[in-house]
Amino acid sequence: MSLQARQNLVSRLIFQKESQREDLLDIHRTETSLIALLLEVSRHFTLEITAVRSDHRDDSALGEHCHANGYCADVWPLRSSTPGDWMDPTDHSFQLFLTIAAGAAWIHQIGLGGTADTGMNRLAAGVTCFEDGPEDHVHLGAQ
Repeated sequence: MSLQARQNLVSRLIFQKESQREDLLDIHRTETSLIALLLEVSRHFTLEITAVRSDHRDDSALGEHCHANGYCADVWPLRSSTPGDWMDPTDHSFQLFLTIAAGAAWIHQIGLGGTADTGMNRLAAGVTCFEDGPEDHVHLGAQ
């Protein structure tokens, strides 16, 4: 994926930390498949990035498709382009976000953390869905 595609992606996202932007721009820190996945989902929703690689605990023991290897990002869909204007996890739009992510060509897995982990959201996230810790976030893992 070109640097231009990565720059296009980061211009669409809201970041909690500058290191997250740097991770997504760096071909040595994040996989092309993660960029493609986030590009696809961000066409439909504004995403706030809560963790990528540099600001995530070392999860390399989980195997190849982890944050440490650049395949994953933790996100939350927003209701607007205002940082922190998080979508309510019980809202139908949140389930639509999960359905779109689950149908993305590059999806490997979806993890639901905190208030995102509901029965309706698990159904919307599909067969790759798993419980991912107590913090509010949606883990998007790429192939």
